[in-house]
Amino acid sequence: MNSTTNDGEKMEKQMWEDIKAKNWNAVESKIAEGFQSVHPDGARDRASEMSLIKNLNVGRIEFNDFRSTMSGDNVVVTYMISVQETIDIEQLPTKPTPRLSVWKKGAGGWQWICHANLNPIP
Repeated sequence: MNSTTNDGEKMEKQMWEDIKAKNWNAVESKIAEGFQSVHPDGARDRASEMSLIKNLNVGRIEFNDFRSTMSGDNVVVTYMISVQETIDIEQLPTKPTPRLSVWKKGAGGWQWICHANLNPIP
């Protein structure tokens, strides 16, 4: 694994820390305009994802099994995460679930362009 693929793990962990700290300026600055995500309840664009994230309260986070690969100017990151998440007043399951993100390197730095969250949202 080279330093660029290691960046994938660092970017994911930093994004989670920013979400946990409710550092919305940092979060929004990293999400690309054409961002898309998919969750068990459907797909989201950038605005819908930000709305979801802003209603999220994050507690303890545990990461496992990071894998990052390069494809051109993109780094694809997969991992398992166990996280205490509450949306509004609904506690989500904390069992480890897979996640996938794609980050694209551009003139302004790395941008989050895609995310798959396989943790069921009640």
